[in-house]
Amino acid sequence: MPTLSADTTAALTATLGRLDAELAARHPGDPGTRQPVHTCYVPADRVHPDIVGEWGRAAREALTRHAPDPDTLALVTLGGSAAALAADVYTHVSRTLAAEPVQDLRVDLEDGYGIRADSAEDADAVAAARAMRSAAAAGTLPACYGLRPKSLDAAVRARGLRSLDLFLTTLAGDDGPPPGLVVTLPKVSAPEQVVVFCDVLTSLEHQLGIGPVALEIQVETPAAVMGLPALVAAAPGRLTGLHVGTYDYSAALGISAADQASDHPAVELATALMQLAAAGTGVRVADGSSNLLPVGAAADVHAGWRRHGELVRRAWSRGLYQGWDLHPAQLVSRHAAVAGCLLRGLPDALRRLADYTAARASGSVADEPATARALAGHVLRALDAHLLDDTRLRTAGLDRATVSRLGGRPPEARPG
Repeated sequence: MPTLSADTTAALTATLGRLDAELAARHPGDPGTRQPVHTCYVPADRVHPDIVGEWGRAAREALTRHAPDPDTLALVTLGGSAAALAADVYTHVSRTLAAEPVQDLRVDLEDGYGIRADSAEDADAVAAARAMRSAAAAGTLPACYGLRPKSLDAAVRARGLRSLDLFLTTLAGDDGPPPGLVVTLPKVSAPEQVVVFCDVLTSLEHQLGIGPVALEIQVETPAAVMGLPALVAAAPGRLTGLHVGTYDYSAALGISAADQASDHPAVELATALMQLAAAGTGVRVADGSSNLLPVGAAADVHAGWRRHGELVRRAWSRGLYQGWDLHPAQLVSRHAAVAGCLLRGLPDALRRLADYTAARASGSVADEPATARALAGHVLRALDAHLLDDTRLRTAGLDRATVSRLGGRPPEARPG
């Protein structure tokens, strides 16, 4: 018989009930939905209804011209010994560039767009929103899309909020915006800015009669990194992502232009702290971009792909499954590196997960529930990328419902 009665234990722990509710609200866990592997930023004046198709065609042209065979693509994007994966990676890249080259599109009115005349930015904000509606009607709008307006810094605050208003008003139309909308707030330095921006979004939502708009915060100032927990807490229920601003942040630390990169130790420290602040909250963390664009002669294109592939693989090894792409040709190295990461780890993930679900003692690794969740996450990402199907899953002794349950994904949330 236990020493303490149930009533005594209940009385001693009664004060924890409120804490339990608060912790559950602050840490609901990963949303369990598909995460895009990238966000593609396009200046607003270059956005048109077929922008995704244009990027896909340009990427396919770069692939055909500069990596016409699997071995060449593997050599410049996968690193190390990748001969066994070359054919599968090439097939995946070719298929993805044709079917879904862009998974997340962001209309950019900030750094990639610059300062323009007010009349020009007004027109570009409206035209970009109309392009998004047209793309949705044509079935070519990515599952995730949205806007990066200018920041709430005093010098550009009014301009940024006006463009946000024009974009959302046009996008909403008479029937509401297409699903998948997210707004990215750049150059955040204090939680008060996030609170005010959420108030603006709430007011627009009320006036336009639309549902809640998801919010991402760009972490690109030292103040933002130092105050990450407060930033995450400033937009409960609305914040979905933290995106590192590689170049603004590293420049703010005095890092030379030659050394600015998402794998610089200072930037990696920032993304690690972002992961720590976001862990368990349902907010996802995204890596930055590579400014070495794969353009020009073949040697230059290969150099850009090689560097981009290195950055993507390093990010994935650190649990950063999303990054920025700034040029259509980067889609080649993005999708190749992602496929390489998934295919390399897939056989081991399937075997260990099958061992775990069957509770077989023959497994060579004694995995715990947390590791099983990570293994299931890898398998789910492979399903999302169409690198794995139900037939192979069943051959491995698994099924989609079991993997979804172990990975924290609702059973009805099928991969895209």
